[in-house]
Amino acid sequence: MNKKIIFSAGGTGGHIFPAINLMKHFFKKGYDVILVTDKRGQHFAKNNLKFKTYIIEAGTPTNKNIFKKFLSIFIVFYSLVKSIIILKKEKPNLALGFGGYVSFPISFISFFFKIPLFIYENNLTIGRANKYLLPFAKKIFVAKKIVKNFPNKYKTKYCEVGEILNKDIINYFNFKKDNKKEKLSILVLGGSQGAKIFGKIVPPAIRELKKKGYTLEVNQQCTKDQKNSISQYYEENSITNNIFEFDSNILKLLLSTDLAITRCGASTTAELAYTRTPFIAVPLPYSIDNHQHLNAQYYNDNGFCWLLEENNFNTNNLSNLIIEIFKKKKKLEDITTNMKPAENNNSYKNIENTIRDFI
Repeated sequence: MNKKIIFSAGGTGGHIFPAINLMKHFFKKGYDVILVTDKRGQHFAKNNLKFKTYIIEAGTPTNKNIFKKFLSIFIVFYSLVKSIIILKKEKPNLALGFGGYVSFPISFISFFFKIPLFIYENNLTIGRANKYLLPFAKKIFVAKKIVKNFPNKYKTKYCEVGEILNKDIINYFNFKKDNKKEKLSILVLGGSQGAKIFGKIVPPAIRELKKKGYTLEVNQQCTKDQKNSISQYYEENSITNNIFEFDSNILKLLLSTDLAITRCGASTTAELAYTRTPFIAVPLPYSIDNHQHLNAQYYNDNGFCWLLEENNFNTNNLSNLIIEIFKKKKKLEDITTNMKPAENNNSYKNIENTIRDFI
């Protein structure tokens, strides 16, 4: 009988994509893998139908609204009961939590079933769900050294393994970008949920660049309700474009990109760095524990990106910054050539070697 691992991850891309990547790895190794997520996570995992998936919902009791606080407590209680039912039925040999509140119930209950629990954190600050789970986890795998909110008493559980990137991206580490294209290619990434403000600010900024004589093509992620209007705007201004809500083949886009404009989730920024794609970082200003700003600052300090805070993110500032970047094309090419992401691309092997003693 194959060993069985249960994975749990919240529904944002930063949580769910590393989980899916690792699930594929262990599935190919002969393990049975199961995913516990919410409806948003199921949306991202729908192309992986060979994986059994359970859907649970988990609220956060930190909500200040009294009614919503009680409702979220009820939802948490219900999700704990459902987690008991899932674990009794599946009897996994090991549990892996990837953060987000939906990962908490199944990870927490696994401790009482004496199922070894491991958690993964890919941000530079530990997420709240993972922080609550630290006392129950055997180890916490981290992508990079955590610089904020990590309790010293759990340092013995700390295990730096690197980012869990899609293997297609890892295998393209040594590719060379085409710097002699006729058109400059800009990629706009709003994160797994899109970014409405990008849909308002970026298109007029691109039009300003076109007026200055730049020949551009734009690949832009957007929210569903913005897709038609953004596409129409680019068409009316004769700008080559590809507007999408979600693109599973992100590698193809990265390979052709000269410059990206992006939110600063850990998975997205790691993929950009690994594929040597310079980017303008616009961190989400109200991300929990300001983790997006920490991610952006890390890559800015390493010379991988330009940091543009949202309070300064407007059409004029953005277009001026892009023009300044493209005017110094040699510098842009040097950055692309010299970008050296963390060379630890053995995250799969590191995790597998660590859990082997517990499964």
